[in-house]
Amino acid sequence: MSTQPETLAAEHLLTQYAQALNSADTAALASFYTPDGVFMPEGLTTLPVSELLARAEAFFAKEEFQIDFAVESVAVDGAYCFVRATASTRSTERATQRELGRRSRDFFVLRQQPQGWKIFCYIFNSVQAA
Repeated sequence: MSTQPETLAAEHLLTQYAQALNSADTAALASFYTPDGVFMPEGLTTLPVSELLARAEAFFAKEEFQIDFAVESVAVDGAYCFVRATASTRSTERATQRELGRRSRDFFVLRQQPQGWKIFCYIFNSVQAA
């Protein structure tokens, strides 16, 4: 059962995560995940948090990126929180200035940690080019 403070804390985590992505703050990205957390991007292999920094640095070296999450539902069950969201993204390839917009369905499993909610698993799939 979700409570208002838990729901707000989960939404706040996603807002901060989007801010880190939008500012290409690669050093901060792992801090949003549990130590055993994973990122499961569409079309790529599952990335454990231990590989996130290197992959993010490589991505942001080639792309300017902006993301905005719209939370659709939050359900809390004990130490886990399930968040369904949609995202609008815009990326610009630095070498060519080619711009690409996308909309995706995003699903987060958060796990309660001593510091609050952290991402245990994040998976998304694109639903359309924007």
